[in-house]
Amino acid sequence: MSKLIRKVKKDISRYELLNKGDRVLIAVSGGPDSMALLHILQDLKREYELELFVAHYHHFLRKEASEEALFVKREAEKYGLPFILGASPVKKYALREKISLEAAGRELRYKFFERIAEEYGLHKIALAHQADDLAEEVLLRFIRGAGRRGLAGIPVKRGGIFIRPLLMVSREEILSFLTEKAIPYVEDPSNKDPRFLRNRVRHLLLPFLEKHFHKNVKECLKRTALLVAEEEEFLGCLALQNLQKYGHLEGKTFHLSVRGLKNVPLALRRRLYLEALKTVGVPLFRIRLSHLEQIERLLLGKTRGNVNLPGGFLARREPGRLVFKPLPPPAFSFAIEIEGPGEYPLPWGGKLKVYFGKKEEVSNNILFLDPQRASFPLRVRSSRPGDRISVPGLKGRKKLKKIFWEKRLSHEARRLWPVIEKDDQIIAVANFVVAEEFRPSGTEALILEFEKLPTKS
Repeated sequence: MSKLIRKVKKDISRYELLNKGDRVLIAVSGGPDSMALLHILQDLKREYELELFVAHYHHFLRKEASEEALFVKREAEKYGLPFILGASPVKKYALREKISLEAAGRELRYKFFERIAEEYGLHKIALAHQADDLAEEVLLRFIRGAGRRGLAGIPVKRGGIFIRPLLMVSREEILSFLTEKAIPYVEDPSNKDPRFLRNRVRHLLLPFLEKHFHKNVKECLKRTALLVAEEEEFLGCLALQNLQKYGHLEGKTFHLSVRGLKNVPLALRRRLYLEALKTVGVPLFRIRLSHLEQIERLLLGKTRGNVNLPGGFLARREPGRLVFKPLPPPAFSFAIEIEGPGEYPLPWGGKLKVYFGKKEEVSNNILFLDPQRASFPLRVRSSRPGDRISVPGLKGRKKLKKIFWEKRLSHEARRLWPVIEKDDQIIAVANFVVAEEFRPSGTEALILEFEKLPTKS
């Protein structure tokens, strides 16, 4: 067994990266790092009783990419391993989502790997990042401006499924290993293109720092990242404890208690936001400090409305809570003309029954209107910005927006909640209020009975 494989085996044990019998997907680009990873895990396959799979992702960015995919397929076949190919036009995705090519490629790759892991019942996804990548990533994030979480660099393992067995191994060690074992690999020419910031860090900044400041600067950066990562792991555990205490998932929406959040220090609050966002499926690669600051302003009441988040999600403050959820479908309005007694279908399902009868005790889903004043035709419609109604006992008119807020209606329910209108004047809001002059003065009433109303939360 070579020195490098013994080193990797020690790291696998130290960081508990593999268990006996694991089914492991190896992400192989065909470059030196991933080819070394493929060979090492194949070498350890029997000892760990591993079942290995090889995955390659085609980005459609370079003419050589198809040849590289064929190369990886042939190498997988040499080892007798299943080969799985994923592909997507990354450039189109980057343009659509308004993100960089690097970010788009990473996001699509990870989604592909996770989908394959789920479909095949795999336990681990092995990625080939190594120590030089870690040092470069720390410098990149420092240059761009990152907090503690960013300066932790690339984690050795993430989410219980992604593992990086080569993260403590240098590029030089890997190249020596490949030469010693005569393992073929392909070179990506874009890795030398100075237009990319990562390449300028790799080929210009790090060599400069090694020459003029510290010859072991990569090792120092790696050590710093590992120390910060350990502290981040503790902070992450603390965040999960608080998430269970102050938050919960309902369907596709995550709710966080405003009162609970305000009892948590700012640094931990930010981690809670990230954990909540991850739970609903927000791609955390694209979350920036600016997004977290906007969410914080929502919590403190310094801003209102929606905070749009990457990947088609939003954050919003509702009564007593912050919610994180997918963006709703485009808003639509409805209007139902009520020409007389009868049954009228409602857009969210059920019927509206309109008839004359005796006024009884007020009950949910039923409105009693003065039969003379609320004469036909009437209109039942969705609310509009600026809508107001005269509220009994209150001088002037009150905004429907405020009524909905006080009644703790969700944003989606507000879009559908029925408003009753006569001659362009709002005379009632289902379940909540009837304008003073349209309340029945005697026992006879015009009755509007909703079979069901939109869900409030």
